[in-house]
Amino acid sequence: QADLNQNIPCSWTLYKQCDSRWGSNRLGTSSSTICSAGCAMSSVAMALASHGIHINGAKVTPANLNTWLINHGGYVSGNLIVWNAVSKLGMSTKTIVSGISRAQLKSYVKACHPVVANVNKGGHWVLVTGWQDSNDNIWYVNDPGYNRASYTFGEMIRFIVYKY
Repeated sequence: QADLNQNIPCSWTLYKQCDSRWGSNRLGTSSSTICSAGCAMSSVAMALASHGIHINGAKVTPANLNTWLINHGGYVSGNLIVWNAVSKLGMSTKTIVSGISRAQLKSYVKACHPVVANVNKGGHWVLVTGWQDSNDNIWYVNDPGYNRASYTFGEMIRFIVYKY
């Protein structure tokens, strides 16, 4: 790592929700597409793929995870992900929290536990991948929807922490 202030302890897969391989697919049973509304599901797909989880012998992608979730009760209200639906694939939610501390977040990320964070005032989801040393205020992410590599701690309002 060239930047000594960058701590990304695990290797994380990056998927973009508007990737031409799946972006135009319908998200869940709604009329929305993965490109327009699939940030949460794409973040979970990144977490699963990063931990080597497969669906029917293939590495998890937003395309095959979306199909799997449709067929396994993974959505409510058309396209809202059921966070713990992926427990059947070997990864379950550890906790869903809003009041996480920087130290707790760092301990999960250090242990390579996938953390999906809600950003943009609740309108978007990203996968947390690391932090910057200085004051744990800058957190690195794999952002499925925007070309953005980090958010401040204050910009993250809810967290879904997975275990595998």
